[in-house]
Amino acid sequence: MLLTGMTAATPPSALPVRGGNALTLPAHRHIVRVSRSEGSVLLAAVQQGGLDGHGLRMFRSDNGGGTWKLEGAIHDGSAYDRADLIAVGQDVALVYAVETPDSTGIGGSTLRDVYFQWWRYSASKGRWSPQTPVRVFDSTSSSTAYYRAELARDSKGRLWVQAFFREKDASNTLTLAVSSDGGSTFREQSALARDIPKRGGGRLISLGSRMMVLWSSHDGHDTTHYRIRDDSASLSTWSSTRTAFSDGIYHGAAMSAVADGKGGLHVVYKDNSERLNYRHFNGSAFGSAVRVLDDGDWATQPALTRVGSAVYLFYNQPRSDGSGYRLWVRALSSSGKPGAGKELASVSGFAGYPAAPEVLPSGVPLLCFFGIEPSSGSSIRLSFFSTSASSLKSQPVAAMEASGEDDRRVAATGGSGGPSSFDPPQDVGALDSALTGPSQQAIAAGCGGASAMLAVGMTFILMEWGRRRRTRVLRF
Repeated sequence: MLLTGMTAATPPSALPVRGGNALTLPAHRHIVRVSRSEGSVLLAAVQQGGLDGHGLRMFRSDNGGGTWKLEGAIHDGSAYDRADLIAVGQDVALVYAVETPDSTGIGGSTLRDVYFQWWRYSASKGRWSPQTPVRVFDSTSSSTAYYRAELARDSKGRLWVQAFFREKDASNTLTLAVSSDGGSTFREQSALARDIPKRGGGRLISLGSRMMVLWSSHDGHDTTHYRIRDDSASLSTWSSTRTAFSDGIYHGAAMSAVADGKGGLHVVYKDNSERLNYRHFNGSAFGSAVRVLDDGDWATQPALTRVGSAVYLFYNQPRSDGSGYRLWVRALSSSGKPGAGKELASVSGFAGYPAAPEVLPSGVPLLCFFGIEPSSGSSIRLSFFSTSASSLKSQPVAAMEASGEDDRRVAATGGSGGPSSFDPPQDVGALDSALTGPSQQAIAAGCGGASAMLAVGMTFILMEWGRRRRTRVLRF
């Protein structure tokens, strides 16, 4: 099935959603790959935003992303909860919590809690089944809320959950809990940071034998901080707060991070000037920034995948006329410099919020979802791209595509790794694309926020203004 405004040599498979940022937050891991003797399976937690009455659900692909089907509901009644996943053997563990539009902010509610859940694999059934959710953090007041929850597992098998907490005075606290019994119970730990003035965001991640929390906020001028601990230390032992780097992370969560397998960390983030930067943590400190993309905008987001020691970056790049986005995958050198790449698609309309598996084995295709809101003709969806690392070609990072450059601005080179058919998941109906309406409400949640709600419409209505002018008007 082809999208109006995007054609492909091998059209990508897709899942229908209410908004193009169904896979916010960028810092989360929305998709995991689980190995089985019968063949690997991809599992993706997707927020459908109320489409046909559905919210956060789990989908699976048994053929490398070529087709997808429903595996089950995570929290079907919520149009705003977002999940963070990790694979533990053949099981999947996840946490979920709310992410609201910037236009409404993180309002208090006794329903804004954080939940942990196992999805256990049954070899006899060949399926994953959800276990009863366990509440990790409980908002007990209509003036408080937990949000942006993330999950990591340390080398001792303990499960750590990090979330931000909106206090009654509207300040924000970085909260932490740990389970030593496989997720049956969680014990809250001392807060890692307090008095964060704006909505916080970041990443909790295992670096092998150590655990790190990296965070920033919506402040726009905030420094990025981190704290770290040894897995062998007592549960309450963390380093003091350290400066990771002086530039902040856009909205705190416009980032993608992956452990390097040697005790360090690769991270690509969007700074508050809307540029993509790479940094490496070597186990002691973060290195200098390496510019990956200069000409981003409010919607530009990264997604990293590591294969052995190789690191690959998926990202979206605005077109110069403001009419859409180009979708890329690119290898990063050992120093973080962008190397061989491939343009996956050029889309008229909105396209962004990539999500990729954190780590892949050698010899399998590179995989990524992008949210697509075509300017006309086709429904909003998550489009799945698959391509081989060997297909990436040496070329400089492209400048923004000039207006009217050629017909490729509506002709994408699609994913090369799967069938072109679209296999609708169970009980999921088609969604007609609309210029305004619920999709714009859904896309406003996350790292586009209020800017996103306005910008999606502006992208379609005021293309002739040019991307740079549009971006400057809509930034906050």
